[in-house]
Amino acid sequence: MESIVDARNFLRTSFQSRLAWLLVLIHGAWFFLAVANMSPPSPELGKWIDRGAYVSASLLAGRPFHFAYESIAMKLLVLADLPSLLASIPLGLLLSPLRPVIHFDAYVGPYVAAAILLLTTSFQWLVTGNVVESWICMDHCRGKLPDNIKRSFLAVMALIVVATCILTPIVNARSRRLGFRHPAISFQK
Repeated sequence: MESIVDARNFLRTSFQSRLAWLLVLIHGAWFFLAVANMSPPSPELGKWIDRGAYVSASLLAGRPFHFAYESIAMKLLVLADLPSLLASIPLGLLLSPLRPVIHFDAYVGPYVAAAILLLTTSFQWLVTGNVVESWICMDHCRGKLPDNIKRSFLAVMALIVVATCILTPIVNARSRRLGFRHPAISFQK
């Protein structure tokens, strides 16, 4: 019972941690920009997959995804999120019986999967931020976050959100102009 109370307190402090929310926002910006930088959405690839055709890539948010051909930003994001990706496997197994009931085609399903992916990996950064903030406060600040961090927190958060909202459509437009960029993937329009 004590471990449940400890877990609840840890989650509460995680959701109250400013550093944790800062890491979540940075991660979210990284995620949106990395996805926007991928090849444009490909409903044709989704149709191929639905027909049972062999395709050497998968879809992430409707876009062709093959780790070997992705940008450095996407590769680093996948590697940074690997702990939560591995931890989400049991959740996926628990939800797998619902797949026949809630059927998404191969093009729409990856959008739902990307949203779930963003939520689970953001939780990793929420917990990481809380752990780092508590470590910093215990070792260096005598239990209190420095005032300069508290004052600049909202401005930094707003800057990250505004920059992401401005840059994501710009990067996505560039991606659409460049078109399908993975010639080695065994699918072509």
